[in-house]
Amino acid sequence: MSPAADRDASIADARREREVERDEVRRFTRSSRRRRRLLVGIVASVAALLLFVAVAVFSPIMAVREIRVEGTSRLDATAVGEVLADLDGRPLALVTTNDVATRLAGFVLVQSWSKRAVPPSTLVVDIVERQPIGALERDGQWAVYDAAGVELWRAPEAPADVPTLDLGGGDTSSPAFAAAAQVSLALPADFRVGVASVTARTFDDVTLQLRDGTSVVWGSGEDSARKVEVLLALMSGAPAGGVSQYDVSSPESPVTR
Repeated sequence: MSPAADRDASIADARREREVERDEVRRFTRSSRRRRRLLVGIVASVAALLLFVAVAVFSPIMAVREIRVEGTSRLDATAVGEVLADLDGRPLALVTTNDVATRLAGFVLVQSWSKRAVPPSTLVVDIVERQPIGALERDGQWAVYDAAGVELWRAPEAPADVPTLDLGGGDTSSPAFAAAAQVSLALPADFRVGVASVTARTFDDVTLQLRDGTSVVWGSGEDSARKVEVLLALMSGAPAGGVSQYDVSSPESPVTR
């Protein structure tokens, strides 16, 4: 090949290399632009979402305007609502568990609670109350307790719908109280109202005195759910008018007297 031909070939090769380089630059530029557009789109979407959330959360439309207290029986729902009233106007989504907990701390009848938001502006607080299981005479008054031994209230007279407790001198930390509480909790609420007193000398010696004058020998606090079933069946088959005592201490061999 002549020197002129070699030179022309070199020039052609150099031209092709430059074209390849320009193509690579163009492809890289297009790719970079696509990435930038994608990034800008993502940032814009996130910003729009944050703006929407901020507007929704802090908008007066989403502020607390109604507070509902549900699940109360002995507890005065109006009184609970009053201590929560200062949450009115607070952004609904920003009402915290601690906000509610600190306001309910003074209500000993509150065993547990939960809150839920009902958009656009309602805060609902669901209350689970402590259940009274018996009353003990204390300093000339009747102190009403739940199964955990928490004193719920005091009254000058024995409550008409809560059984009195005779623990033989024991207190709420005694095995006798644990047995009485276990038995009382096992009783259906409508049946418990008809129990005048629960006598428990030990964990294994529990007796109920019903308001109609009949008694129930319960025995141990164990297997109380089964004993309730047996007792209700006995009372259905042998009404109290002709029976003075039901004995379910051995639930598989109950006795009426």
